[in-house]
Amino acid sequence: MIAVTPALAAPEDYPWLGPAVRSALLLSEGIVELDPSGGAEAPSEQLEEALINTSAIDQALAAEGVAPLAERTLVVAVGSNQTPQTIARKYHRSGRRISVTTPFVRCTVRDLAVGHVAHTAAPGYVPAAPYRAVGERMELVATWFDDEQLEVVDATEPNYDRVRLSADDFPLTLATGEKPAHFDVYASLWGVIAREQQPIPLRHRQQEMFDELVGLTGSLLTHGDAAEICAALATSPAALHELVIAHDLVAEDGLPR
Repeated sequence: MIAVTPALAAPEDYPWLGPAVRSALLLSEGIVELDPSGGAEAPSEQLEEALINTSAIDQALAAEGVAPLAERTLVVAVGSNQTPQTIARKYHRSGRRISVTTPFVRCTVRDLAVGHVAHTAAPGYVPAAPYRAVGERMELVATWFDDEQLEVVDATEPNYDRVRLSADDFPLTLATGEKPAHFDVYASLWGVIAREQQPIPLRHRQQEMFDELVGLTGSLLTHGDAAEICAALATSPAALHELVIAHDLVAEDGLPR
């Protein structure tokens, strides 16, 4: 079992995903890995056998005395919410006495891709956001939240609307082998950063995104060290949005509202 630390990670290191997405169960005692040793051999939709046993997850939830999967909301994460560590921090910082037990299961989603919100988060980094991308295939993480957990997570997402997507439009295959009829995502309220109206795919280091914006705008706003830029942007919440709007670097995400 992996211990959970509530300390906030450095903004410049967002999205804090580590080497790969993974399936896990967040418990009050720590994080239990659900993937087999060595991880998955293929994307979730290509697995010959289910990687994760749904019944085993429900048994674990029952042992914790919390809501089963059927009474939870399925949310596909595209940024740091894919990690149990991030969700644990959000629960801790809420100050609410709620169960932290939360399942995380890898999944394949089609016709969806991940870019950047055309705005900064409170700590100054540029967060991730989904957008419609016909023909794209992403390996992400699906999380089941109970009602109280979902209230907490919703409250931490001021730059987003939580919207429901149909699997008819965005096919989803979980590592459990299931193909749910729908799922939720957090969609940007500000649009996504784009070049010539084409969303820019997620950069896995803030420094990469900042350097790219320097090249696209010539602005000093994102010139320099990522940690210093994040600190400066945290004190000027609207600055990055104003920059990308001024340079026509914002596109709609193409998701239903």
